[in-house]
Amino acid sequence: MRKLKRAAVVGAGLLAFSGVAIGAAQAAPAVHQGRDLVVPGNSIKDCQAFGDALQKPGLIEGYACMVNGDGTVSVTPYYKD
Repeated sequence: MRKLKRAAVVGAGLLAFSGVAIGAAQAAPAVHQGRDLVVPGNSIKDCQAFGDALQKPGLIEGYACMVNGDGTVSVTPYYKD
């Protein structure tokens, strides 16, 4: 009987935790990823400067940066849905 009670408590705890995780995911703002924008640059600072220039006036919600080996950087924009 004790094992059954313990299993019930653990099961209830897992269900409560998963419910909290689902609620948090639903509360997050929805964004979608745009196509990579490839621009001249050699460093992460070059990439961030371009991303900041797009984000400052509110054109994008956020961005990710990647430095390419051919003298370019890729900015991946994220748009608010």
